[in-house]
Order: sequence, then C-alpha cells, then structure tokens
Amino acid sequence: MIIPISSLTNSKIYDNMTEQSVYDKDLSSWWWEPLELVTPEFDAANYISNLAIDKDNNVHTITYSSEDILSAGTDIDVFYKKYDYSIKTWGEMELVSTESTAHSQRPCIAVDYENTVHVVWYDTTNILGSGADADIFYKQRTSSGWGAVELVSTESSAGSYIPWIVVDSNGVVHVSWEDLTDYLSCGGDSDIFYKYRSLSDVWSTSQVVSDSSTAQSTEATIALGEQGSIIFVWEDDTDYAGAGFDQDIFFRRLKNGFITWYPTSVVSSESTADSDTPTISNEVDGLCHVVWYDITNYDGAGTDQDIFYKSCSTSSNTWSMTEVISPESPETSFNCDLVVDEGHVYVVWRDAMSIGGVGDSDNVFFKYLDLDTKTWSPYTVLTYDHDSYVSRPKIDIDNFGHLHVIWIDSTDHLLGSGTDTDLFCKKFVGTPMQPFLAEINPNPISVGNISLNWLSVQDARSYEIYRETSFFSSVSGLTAIDTSTTTSYTDTVEATGYYYYAVVATNEYGDSLVSNVEFVEVIEQTSSGIFASLEIGELLIFSGIVLGSQLIFSLLTITLITSRIQATAKLKPKKKK
Repeated sequence: MIIPISSLTNSKIYDNMTEQSVYDKDLSSWWWEPLELVTPEFDAANYISNLAIDKDNNVHTITYSSEDILSAGTDIDVFYKKYDYSIKTWGEMELVSTESTAHSQRPCIAVDYENTVHVVWYDTTNILGSGADADIFYKQRTSSGWGAVELVSTESSAGSYIPWIVVDSNGVVHVSWEDLTDYLSCGGDSDIFYKYRSLSDVWSTSQVVSDSSTAQSTEATIALGEQGSIIFVWEDDTDYAGAGFDQDIFFRRLKNGFITWYPTSVVSSESTADSDTPTISNEVDGLCHVVWYDITNYDGAGTDQDIFYKSCSTSSNTWSMTEVISPESPETSFNCDLVVDEGHVYVVWRDAMSIGGVGDSDNVFFKYLDLDTKTWSPYTVLTYDHDSYVSRPKIDIDNFGHLHVIWIDSTDHLLGSGTDTDLFCKKFVGTPMQPFLAEINPNPISVGNISLNWLSVQDARSYEIYRETSFFSSVSGLTAIDTSTTTSYTDTVEATGYYYYAVVATNEYGDSLVSNVEFVEVIEQTSSGIFASLEIGELLIFSGIVLGSQLIFSLLTITLITSRIQATAKLKPKKKK
C-alpha cells in the first residue's frame, strides 16, 4: 500500500506561524467621552440619582427633584429618563410618583431580562393604607408604560427609608430598606428589612436581615450572589463579633429559596473608626466586592475619610485584607460606588482633593482594579469641566464592557444647565479586545465548506472575517470576505490550496487588533467510502496496522509451510529389503 504524503504538513506550517494569545482588555487605551447633561428640563434642585442598563444597552436613570413639571406639584417627586442605545438619544422625562402628594425620595432602579424597569422609593404619602409615616413604594414600567403603585413595607408601623432593589435572572424582584418598626422583636432601632416579589406579582412577608444587631443598622445595599443567593451589606453600630462600638460594615447572605440565612460577618474587621455607606457588587467568578468610606488611619491612609475595598471568596467564605483605594487623597473621600466584570473592579467616588485648575469643592474620581495582576490603576478625575459641588456618583456597565457614570453637579450653566443642580453623565469606551480564532478542523479538508469558530469578545458588536492565500499579520489594505454578529462562520472554497484566516472584532469606536491567523489545506476529494473522511495521520496509522498484519500473516504462513515440509521429510517410508 502506497500513501502519498504532502510535502508541507499541518504541523510544519503551524510551527512556522506567529501565534498570538488572547489579550486582556487594555483599558489604558480607552477614553472618556465628553460630559453630557441628562436633565435639561429641570430648573429646580436635582438630588441623589441611580442608573441601570438593560440587555440592549439602553441606560435607565432615576432621580428625584422638586421640579414642578408633568403636573408633579412642588413637592419632591421621582422622575425617570431613558437613553435609547439604538438611536443614541435620551427620551422624554417621565413622572413616576404620580399618586404621591408628599415627598418621594431616594429612588433605586433595576432592569430585568425582559427590559422591564423596576423602581422603589420611600414616601410619606398616605396611600394604600400606608399611614402618614414614611413607607417603601414600588412601580414597574413595561413596554405598555408604568403600572400601578404598590406598597412594599406593609408590616411597617414606623419610618421606612432608603430602599435598594435588584432583579435576579428569573425575574424575581428583591428589595431591602432600613426600618424603625419593632418587627419580629428586632427592637425600635433602625434595622435592615427585606422582601421579594414573586413571578406571580405577590410580595413575601418581611424578613429582618440585621437580626443580630442591637444598634442602628442603615444604608443597606443588596446584590445577586451566585447559585441564586442574595447578598447584603450595611453599616451598623453593634459590637458584633468583636467589631467594637464604632460603626462597621456588616455582610450577610440569603440562600437560594430566600428562606435560610448564613450568619452575619464583619467586613471592616481592620477598621478602628467609623466605616460608612457600603456598596456591594454582584458575585462574579466566585467573588463579591465591597467598597465603603472609612476614617480609620489604616495602611497610611491618614485620619481623613478614604475609600476602602475588600472581596469575599464564595468557596472559602473568607475576606481579603482591606485595601485603601484613595491613598493619594489627603482630603475627604466618600460617596463611592462600584461595578465588576470578569476581569476588573471599577470604582467611582466623590473627593475633595485639590488637583489644580479644577473646582476644589468636590470632584468625581475613578479607578479600576485588574483582578489578574491585583493592581489598581492611577486615579482619573471625571469633572475637569466643573467648578462647584458634585455628589453621589453611580456606575454601571453595558454588554460591550463600556462604563456609564452619572452624578449631580451644581456648577452654574454647565452645558446650559442653568443655576440649579442637575444630573450629568460620562461614558468610558474603547475599541474591542483582540479575538482568538480556533484551529481549523479537519485539516486538510476537501473542497467545499470550511467552518471557523472564535471566542466571544465582550466589547464587540460584530466580527470581520479575512481570508488570504498567504500568511498575513495585518489587515491593512485587505478587504473582509464577510461580517458576522455571531462567533462562527462557514466559508466556501472551490479551489485547492492553502487558505489563511483571521478575525477582527468591531464596535462603534473602531476595530480590534487582528486575531491569530489560522490556515487550512484544501485538497481534491480523491477517494470515497470508508477512507474519505480520514486525515493523513489517520491513514498512516491505518496503513501501518494493515502492513503489520500482512507481515505477521506472511511470517505465520512461512512458519507453517516450513514446519509441514520438515514433518513430511521425517515420515518418508523405508525401502523393502
């Protein structure tokens, strides 16, 4: 059996190629887009705001203001606005708290997988039997508009304040807030309460998150843990687990099913002074992350307020050591927020540090942590174009990995905002990271279809496919054969030879580096049947087996014939005498 072998094998070509590995996202090449005014409609004060981003990259903002528009009246009301990603335009302002006749404050917002918007706030309006004390109210917005208002804090008989909301992957709504009600023997101090809204639109009974607390529990935020759990952080004055009587950051996890609680733990274990206003991230890759501001003189931070950070590992249920994010600042650092993706932790905060030529009252600062190298970036100031008071920056991330930050600013006439306090935003963007093209199989392949596959790039909107008949390392001057919005492509070739492929990820901000180049040898289909789908290596193995079998069979045959000849010779008859 004679098998022809190509003079240029797959392994030889692959060894001669310049292989490129998958690059981590290079945020050093990203940039901040110009400042944008979100609330030009307002002539009155605008207060603490929040945002959420849906699966289609639309940005949803919620805020509260005393502006008398949309028949809101002169009391403080909750307002909503949406940025439509498809047309790159902010929509009209909408009034949320339409039923309210008193002050509606501290709204929080979340968006589910169907792009339904969920909003909570606290309000002193006496509706739905809530009484004249402050209570937690809820509304949702679908494609049909805003639904009816719902009372969340039905068991409360005292003040209910500062709600927080998240929606899990099943569409269940989870809400926490601080409450002065002596409910389930939690006492008359402020405690953290929790409820969820089922898929059948029914609210659960209230649970007390801070049942280990004997002092004030306030400023809770909640996030989604892995395996269906819900995670909580809050500030607390209780001397729990050796925390001392200063204010500390507490943490607790609610198991999937929303009934069974893990014990409370102290996050700010290294702190010896007050720790305030924590924010917790969703759990990603087994880690949740917490930031807060603290006046402890820890790791050379000084006695001013600084931004502290910790992470918790799910598998070991252990916390990392505290890190100081704002060591450069000798002034007050506070009002921090964070968001995470697979490789980074992004943090924004308000800081009074003087940086020269910029308003010294307050500024918005930004840093990110590379989770692979465990290093923090240098700080970036987002408010170079202002000269007055800023407050409460909030951050979120879209499906392209781009960051959106909002805050309120009282700078007069900034972008035509007037003399009131308004909501502004900035976006951190960049071109996609480099894609990785998988090795092409089978190789060689007969004339016809060639299947290409590559790893998904989070910050890509589409992929350009390139094909050449010789190796290339740049696509400059080349023309893509096609564009795909998925991570696979089937090419059809009708001539034999060697073909080289690469992929470039694209988004509205530009193109990525070219991927690694992969080749395939296209040959004529010279056989059919059982051998048609076998590659050269497989045929060599098969032929070796056949040749070996033939050799063994030949040796056995020769041995048997020799033995028979010898036996026949011994049995010759004797001659007669």
